[in-house]
Amino acid sequence: MLHNHKTGGAEHHLVALCEGLRERGHEVEFAGAASSWIGQTLAGSGFPVHDFDFRGHYDVAAMLRLPRLLTRNGYDLVHTHLVRAARYAQLAVRFTGTPLVCSVHDLLTWRHYPRRHALIAVSDAVRRHLVSRGFSPERVQVIHPGARDCGLGPHTAALRDVARASLAIADDTVAIGLVGRVAEVKAHDIAIAAVARLAEQVSRPFRLFVIGPLTGWGRAQQAACTRAEVEWLGARKDIPQLLAAMDICIQPSRSEGMPLAVMEAASAGKPVIASRVGGVPEIIEDGVSGLLVEPGSSRELADALARLIETPGMGRGLGDTLQQRFGREFSLPVMIERTERHYATVLGGAR
Repeated sequence: MLHNHKTGGAEHHLVALCEGLRERGHEVEFAGAASSWIGQTLAGSGFPVHDFDFRGHYDVAAMLRLPRLLTRNGYDLVHTHLVRAARYAQLAVRFTGTPLVCSVHDLLTWRHYPRRHALIAVSDAVRRHLVSRGFSPERVQVIHPGARDCGLGPHTAALRDVARASLAIADDTVAIGLVGRVAEVKAHDIAIAAVARLAEQVSRPFRLFVIGPLTGWGRAQQAACTRAEVEWLGARKDIPQLLAAMDICIQPSRSEGMPLAVMEAASAGKPVIASRVGGVPEIIEDGVSGLLVEPGSSRELADALARLIETPGMGRGLGDTLQQRFGREFSLPVMIERTERHYATVLGGAR
C-alpha cells in the first residue's frame, strides 16, 4: 500500500519490490490511487490494483472498505509505504488481524506510524530518529531500499557519446547531474548558488543538468534562474543513459531518508557530492567513496565540485569505490532478499 500521486524514490522502490517479490514466486497486489503513477505502472505490469485514494487521515469510506478487502482476499501480510497508508492499514488490521509491516522513508513523518507493528527504516538515520521518538528498537528493522543498476556495462562508452551528443556536451565540458524531484527539500537553489561560485573558481567549462519533475517551488526556481550553465531537462525515463553522459553527480538535499538518486549514481560508477544528511553517510564515506558537504552550504558544494573538476582521476577513483559498495549493499537483489527474510520473521517463519 502507498498513497501518493507524485513520482519519487518511495514509488520507484515499491515498484521494484513488487516486481522482485513476484519473480521470487509471491503473489503481490497493490492498494492505492489507481490514477497515480505507481497505480498505473503496476497495473501496466499486470499487478492487481485496488483503487483507494485515501483522502486525508479520516476518509471514512476507505476505513470501511479496506478491512473488507483484507478479509475477502485473505492476505498473509500487508506492507505499507509512507505515512498515510500506514495510518489506514493499522486501523484496518485491528479488525482482520493481518500481520503488518510499514516502511518509513524519511525523517519528517513519524507521528502516525504504528508502535505495535513491525517497521522498516530505509536507513540507520531513520531508525535512530524513530527510536528517539519513542518507538521500540526491537520493532524497527533497517533495510536499505536498493536501486536498479544503471551501469551500462560494455556499452557505456558508446552510449555516453550518444547521450552527450544529444545534449550538445562538448568533449572539454564537465557535465554535472542533479537527479530528483525539483522540490525545496532537494535544495536546487543551493546547487544554482554553487554554480555561480564555481564559475569563478575553475577555467574549464561546465554545465549543470537538472533532471526531474517540477513542483510549484521548482517552477519558481526555473523561472528565476539566469545562469547559462544550468539546463532543465524535466522528468526523464532514460536515467541510465543520462548518467552515462555525466562526469559528476550532486545531491545537495536539506533532508533525506535514503536517496534513490545517489544509489543510482553509485551503480553507474559516478563520483557523487552529497549533503551530510539522513542516510547519505551510509552510502558515501567522505573522501573514500564520494564527498560530503554540509547542507545549505553553496560554498562547500562549489569547493567540492572544483576539487573534482581539477583532479578528474580522484573522481574516477571515488566512483569506482562507490560502485563496488553499491553491489554489496544497495542492489535490488540484496534489498529483495532482506525484505523477504524480514517478512518470514514477522510471519514466524510461515510463507
